[in-house]
Amino acid sequence: MHSIPLPGTRIRPTDPFPGYDGPAYVLLADLPVHVRYRRVNEDGGTFPPAPFGQGLAGSTEPGRHVLNFLSISLNRMFACEASTMDDGVIRYRQSARHSATRFEPDRCAGVLIRHPEQQVTTPAYMVTFPGGDRELWSRYALLRALEICRRPTPVDWPDGWAHQLPDGTVQFDSGGDPWAAPRQHTAVPVTDPGDFGPPCADCQHFASDHTTGPPWARYRQDKQPCTQWRAHPNR
Repeated sequence: MHSIPLPGTRIRPTDPFPGYDGPAYVLLADLPVHVRYRRVNEDGGTFPPAPFGQGLAGSTEPGRHVLNFLSISLNRMFACEASTMDDGVIRYRQSARHSATRFEPDRCAGVLIRHPEQQVTTPAYMVTFPGGDRELWSRYALLRALEICRRPTPVDWPDGWAHQLPDGTVQFDSGGDPWAAPRQHTAVPVTDPGDFGPPCADCQHFASDHTTGPPWARYRQDKQPCTQWRAHPNR
């Protein structure tokens, strides 16, 4: 068996045993995953790279497919290994005797939002709706919308998604019923939104967070609709 480790920081599916003092690692759950990758098969091993993306044409892979592939492989195959570089490149090989597959990120396309609380940090966002209307949302409102986008949908229904671009802009879509029109929203950071005013007495959102309709209508902590919701908020 070859013993040369993959370059970069090892990606682990779970924390190792207590008292582990081996090489540094990053958990798969914490790995920054880009929206798109270019796949490159490397040489150097006794065996060819492991097959990836069966049925997908071309060498450009969605980041969610790369993430699923790593999750399945690292959790089920003892000999496989993966690593990540500071520039976001991911390498994977099925065993130490296999050649590696390299995934090079498209840095302009942004990263998947996997940890909203850590990734969405600006006090407010100007949100542009699919039809062109714009509203000012607080960070809290955007975080709640991302919860909706990241929920599993019924089988064969379009999944929701959320991406963060390099400038902090967030693009998101709730997914859902397959007959609905595209619902991509764009949220641009606003560093000085001004005074949001007092929160709503019913649901505790700011008045500007009472948005124009489903799926973003505000709800109280008991999951009942807010009685103060207005189709056209003042702000």
